[in-house]
Amino acid sequence: KRILKTMSKKNNPPVVDDSPVSTEQQPAYVDELLTNGTTILTAKTRDGLAEMVNTIPADVHYSAGAVAVNHETGVFALRVDISH
Repeated sequence: KRILKTMSKKNNPPVVDDSPVSTEQQPAYVDELLTNGTTILTAKTRDGLAEMVNTIPADVHYSAGAVAVNHETGVFALRVDISH
């Protein structure tokens, strides 16, 4: 499908974009996962990581390792890979 994008609500001509139609904006880490096949999620809490994982689309099959903790900063990290 083709999407027509406008630069503003003024009289600027529309720009044609051949990207897939998306009904909602995806977080940058989801885009990175879908583009590169892998991403590292970081959050201040385990619950924060869980919320990030829950935003991955249901039709994406992925695998994840163990949660790592940086004891100096208190940041939790999780590597997520697309599995085929």
